[in-house]
Amino acid sequence: MTRRTRSTNFLRPLYRLGWLVIWSTWLATLVLLIPTLMPHDDVVGWGFVTLAATGVAYLLHRLWDWYVVGRPLPRR
Repeated sequence: MTRRTRSTNFLRPLYRLGWLVIWSTWLATLVLLIPTLMPHDDVVGWGFVTLAATGVAYLLHRLWDWYVVGRPLPRR
């Protein structure tokens, strides 16, 4: 038995809005928040905070996928 695809996907705008909010917040954090909070000569700290912000944004994106679209989270 094959599943028919939906003719309209009413969740697509909601998914795209969530994606836009998550990654816009990530970019604003990198451009505006981190430079005001971190010392300018701490390169290792900047790298760590950038990786942490990217990891949090990616996790939120995956959770948004799971919540809106229903894609399961990868299990490794």
